[in-house]
Amino acid sequence: MATAFMKRNHATVWVPPRTVGERAFANEAVLWVSRAAGADLKSPLERLSLESLTGVKSVNIIFDARDVSLLQADLPPLPPAKLLKALPNIVEEQLLQDAGSCAFAVGAPGREANKLVAVIDKGWLEFVVGAFERRGLWVTSAWPAQLTLPMQDGAWAMLCANDGVAIRSGAAQGFGWVASGEPAGRIEAIESALLAAGGGRDTLRQLTVYVDDTSWHEPIAQAAAKLDIVTQVNGLVASKNCPVELLDARQGTASGRWFGSIDWREWRLAMGLAAACLAAFLIGLNLHWAQMARERTNLKAGLERKFTQTFPNTPVVVDPMLQMQRQVAALRSRSGQSAPEDFAPLLAKLPAALGGRNDVVAGVEYRDGRLRMRFTPTFVESRASRDGLTEAFRRQGLILKFDGEGQATASVTLVS
Repeated sequence: MATAFMKRNHATVWVPPRTVGERAFANEAVLWVSRAAGADLKSPLERLSLESLTGVKSVNIIFDARDVSLLQADLPPLPPAKLLKALPNIVEEQLLQDAGSCAFAVGAPGREANKLVAVIDKGWLEFVVGAFERRGLWVTSAWPAQLTLPMQDGAWAMLCANDGVAIRSGAAQGFGWVASGEPAGRIEAIESALLAAGGGRDTLRQLTVYVDDTSWHEPIAQAAAKLDIVTQVNGLVASKNCPVELLDARQGTASGRWFGSIDWREWRLAMGLAAACLAAFLIGLNLHWAQMARERTNLKAGLERKFTQTFPNTPVVVDPMLQMQRQVAALRSRSGQSAPEDFAPLLAKLPAALGGRNDVVAGVEYRDGRLRMRFTPTFVESRASRDGLTEAFRRQGLILKFDGEGQATASVTLVS
């Protein structure tokens, strides 16, 4: 049994039907609010908007009967989590809308297999509950309006509010009916709802009616006279107990529900612009890549053309840069010249560059056409010693380049 805990700063709020609430829920005075905290909620009602609902920390939400369908279904003995996943398939044939867009709440547990199932639109449930939660209000419970009507000695109860009619004909039976603001339309709606529920002259003699304002009194009296029913009219109240809790129909985490509640239609323009920017970026990136690929092809073709013009006897051109270096090295060798990376000329000039101070050299290494030297750290730790050594190498036609400030290793090449 779902029970609301009454305390200070608590209110019971009757929300309008979805057809009204979606366009005026937050800013227009469409909420009936009761701040009572008794066995049955009886207090002067306030007509407020959600923005003007102040001095309240927790709320009990009562959904319009037209937005909640009450079904009876034979449910298998499954754990609650698995049962909620199986419910759309079980009650799908009894629904007029897609089961995937609905939220389901099962009535109080019991041994009987046939149970009460409350069905409400998932988006509307999340919209309403989320609207209160985003304003810092704790939603203690959410009930269908038809099941909050107090029943006296098993007699039927009827709710007339928000231009609609709700009938409760049993502990777990009830439905909503559309009325209008005109007296004639209200009379017709009350008669039709009672007849649809099976309450006529022969089956129903007494009816307790709860209304949100006095404009319902005359239509109720005329409809009761036509059906020969005795009515007792009271102000809008809600029983403290309800056999079903709609908050149990909410699934997932709070962040997941928040993400799912976003109306992505409002972001169509922003997402369209973002998609257009992304498409432009990808198109530009591919065009730039294609341009660079063409430039690479043109450069390679130009190198091959220069190489074949310079060395026409080369049978196959694979890597023009490497082949060009090898051909130039061969020409130098045949003419008696040495290349900057040749080992013999470098080694021949080292003693003169060092000035006979071979003790400052800790090691010499020649690899991949490069001569590398490692000096004694104490000798090259001063800037003057390094500059003097570099100048001595330059006078011998060598370039000495240290790896970094304070480093004892350096590379040596011939001046080209």
